Amino acid sequence: MYKLIIFFLTVFALQSCKEKTQKSPKVKPQEKVEIQNKQPKKEIFKGTFEFISYDDNYDYMLLNARKDKEIYGFVNDRNNDRTLLRGDICEIQWEKDTIYIAGDGDTPEIADWLVSIKKIKDGNVSKFRKEYKKQIKYHWHEDNYAQNYLDEIYLLAEYYIANSKNKLISNAVQNKENIEYSVEKRTENNRDYDALGIGFMSEYRFAVMQWVYIERENKKIFELDVTNDELVEFK
Repeated sequence: MYKLIIFFLTVFALQSCKEKTQKSPKVKPQEKVEIQNKQPKKEIFKGTFEFISYDDNYDYMLLNARKDKEIYGFVNDRNNDRTLLRGDICEIQWEKDTIYIAGDGDTPEIADWLVSIKKIKDGNVSKFRKEYKKQIKYHWHEDNYAQNYLDEIYLLAEYYIANSKNKLISNAVQNKENIEYSVEKRTENNRDYDALGIGFMSEYRFAVMQWVYIERENKKIFELDVTNDELVEFK
């Protein structure tokens, strides 16, 4: 009899433990991971801009664009396309994200990261290439011009020629004449420039239609006003 009582007590205890175990909710491991990794969505901004240039010379690659006379720099590390030309009108989407300033203890800073960019209208340089269909020839005298720097100057010279109001240049473009330019270093008022003589070959000599100065520090373009002997910013 005593043994029978002990048997029933043991069975009752096991059933109680089982009921308690069944009442405890179970959380799947993957459900825990999903909860921990859930982050708020970043806000996406959108606007229409005039493309200016790519700048891949720093720790972060940049894409520069203009909107309402203001210039914006977008971090361009996630975009490999380099087909846009200065003056193209584009729709840009971007988000706020962190960059780290090298040389300053990797200090974090919030910047505009480009998410997507789509050309919606050709600028004057794109139109110029489609209509003129020629490479612009150039020559220089100094030996210390790197090719990538000459490539930058070429884009600036092309932009000037495509937008120039100089009648000689406009007529040369319209008639698809061979346009060339020379490159040389000059200093004016303690500022360094690359001077471009834009012209054409005529009877074994080079005839200049317009002198253009490119400021090396910020790549601004200036026309030389020969009459007043002064540089006028080209806009």
